[in-house]
Amino acid sequence: MDKKNILITGVKGFIGSNLFMYLKKKGYKVFGVSKRLEYELKKIKNVDFIIHCAGSGTARLGNKENYKKNYLPTRSIVKFCKKKKKKPTIIFMSSYSIYGFIKSSSAKENDLPMPISSYAKTKKLCEDLLLKHNKSNKINIKILRLSSIYGNGIKKQIFFDACKKISQKQSTFFGTGNEIRDWLHISDLCDFISKILRNPKNRYKIINCGYGKGYKVKHVIKQIKKNLKSNLKIKFIKQKTTEPKKLLININLAKSFNWRPKINLNKGIKKYTNWFKENND
Repeated sequence: MDKKNILITGVKGFIGSNLFMYLKKKGYKVFGVSKRLEYELKKIKNVDFIIHCAGSGTARLGNKENYKKNYLPTRSIVKFCKKKKKKPTIIFMSSYSIYGFIKSSSAKENDLPMPISSYAKTKKLCEDLLLKHNKSNKINIKILRLSSIYGNGIKKQIFFDACKKISQKQSTFFGTGNEIRDWLHISDLCDFISKILRNPKNRYKIINCGYGKGYKVKHVIKQIKKNLKSNLKIKFIKQKTTEPKKLLININLAKSFNWRPKINLNKGIKKYTNWFKENND
């Protein structure tokens, strides 16, 4: 197989750093940028793929911060690609949060996005920009609408927060615990991206990427509590929120790449809590 040159943006982040190591081991020529994206892009001559992982990675930031961290780097990448005679393929890490309130059992790629949070809205802006230049400048794109990505090393979101709280004997969590999300292990995401790299000419531009099954937040917390051998009684505090109660995606399109997620949630939680215990004593 001809090993391509791959640029990863946000290479120091959770997804970017894991992907960098994974593709290096596969024998790809991989290099990464983290900060000062527009400046760093000026130094780059030949690249076949840009895997765009840079972004805020959280729904808690305000409009200006999300625009700065999500949209502006994407705009810089598009400007870079427009100037190139041989245009790189852009693989963009979007989010299943852009679907908003999902009315069906699970969201499909052709469902109308109804983003609610500032984070989701800027992800949609990025998608729109990429789709526009895919048509006008013939830039090949792949938009991956990712579910909640987790794995060893992540230090944010429910996995880290729950491990930290339970280990510190803090029993209170916000929400009802009945919120349903789809969690995909980082190793399964890396495996899927490697499938995309082998088949970049595939006609699909937008692809859902998740485990394909939803679990309640309280299930995750219960498993973490069990693995940490805690007897803590968990309490949930309901709060007013615009967050969807359910985020589930249909992954049939992703499966057409001869890909299946391998790590089920309980196994993934076990791996994560073991990592947490080793690194947070």
